[in-house]
Amino acid sequence: MKLFHKTTCSALATLGVLSAVVSCKETSEKKQETKEEVVKKELSFEQRKIVDSVQFLWAQTPKDLTGDGIADFVYINNNASGGELAYAKGKKGEGVWEKHIIAEKPPREGLFAGGDLEANDVDGDGDMDVIGINHPGEWTDASATAYLFWYENDGKGENWKAHTIGEVPDAVKDVSFADFDKDGKMDLAVLTFDEHTLSIFKQQDADNWERVQFIKDEPLHEGMDVGDVDGDGFVDIVATGFVFYNSGEDSKQPWKQENIAEKWNNQTGDWSRNGTKAFLKDVDGDDKAEIFISHSERAGYPVAMYKKQGDKWNETIIADSIPACHTLQVFDFDLDGDYDVLTGINKGRAVNLGVESFEIVLYLNKGDFKNWKAMELGKDGIYNGQAIDYDSDGDMDFFRYPNHEAKEVYLQENKIN
Repeated sequence: MKLFHKTTCSALATLGVLSAVVSCKETSEKKQETKEEVVKKELSFEQRKIVDSVQFLWAQTPKDLTGDGIADFVYINNNASGGELAYAKGKKGEGVWEKHIIAEKPPREGLFAGGDLEANDVDGDGDMDVIGINHPGEWTDASATAYLFWYENDGKGENWKAHTIGEVPDAVKDVSFADFDKDGKMDLAVLTFDEHTLSIFKQQDADNWERVQFIKDEPLHEGMDVGDVDGDGFVDIVATGFVFYNSGEDSKQPWKQENIAEKWNNQTGDWSRNGTKAFLKDVDGDDKAEIFISHSERAGYPVAMYKKQGDKWNETIIADSIPACHTLQVFDFDLDGDYDVLTGINKGRAVNLGVESFEIVLYLNKGDFKNWKAMELGKDGIYNGQAIDYDSDGDMDFFRYPNHEAKEVYLQENKIN
């Protein structure tokens, strides 16, 4: 037996020891697989332009509208003063994606404009529907009433039917669909900027939505996401550093409000105060979403993760300071089993803060949410970057809009697979 431990595969083959040869062959194949796995896990991104001749794409989201397994890029063009609701049809390979119009104008007068966009299966028929925000544009008249619609997908992304939701008092900064009362129907949360309001609309049916919450609080401004923060099975809302805890099946009952950290909502000064980005993700598997926050407009604020322990919010600093950090996405980009954080500087805003380099940085989690490896992906800025597995190959890609006045959009394709 000792001889066999020291004998090579070729020697064993000569001796006619078939089982040992098979074993050695399997070992060799496993070593080859391990080598291939190492190559596979070298993270990199390939950039290509997918949209051109657009402007002010503040409202954007990637979703598969056509059902072909490839994400499309949905947007409102010219959010500064209003434009059409459209999408660029996703495809693999080089070349600008084909533009498709969902609606040139809403059912009432005016155009579309907003600070955010959402696509979800609003009617439960298995395809992605799209919200439409009727507003003159934040730079034209931020205080004007915004009228909300949703556009029903025919399943192919070709024909769209408008349905009325309701209205909110001014320019929309953030929108999120979620089934807040667990009745099987999508509801809607809307955060506005000029009047500092949070509205929750309950869906009764396609054209019948009831506003069940209207919360007005001066610090409310920008940066909203949804998720189950307290683990009770109901979707909560985080907005401008506040948690709004879901009241349960009767969403008309008061939603408890809690401040995560005052630094995110106690700012003074101009329109840039209390500008945040928020992202909710259960990163440790305890059925409670952790809260990630950055400052979207100012310098001197960290990128942070918050987790509640008892009555206290514990803060983990991912990056000490990223100015005008208008991108915040949390996904497993390197496929190592834990969650990473994509961030980046909005070049169009950061130049006014004296910034000269506009890094896009992916913070790779080393497994304990305390140690992060910064991977620089570029220096030309990113605004409201959105991550998705665009081609359904099992890894996370992301879309890059360089700044809030850019005319082009880029796909950053993950090449780990």
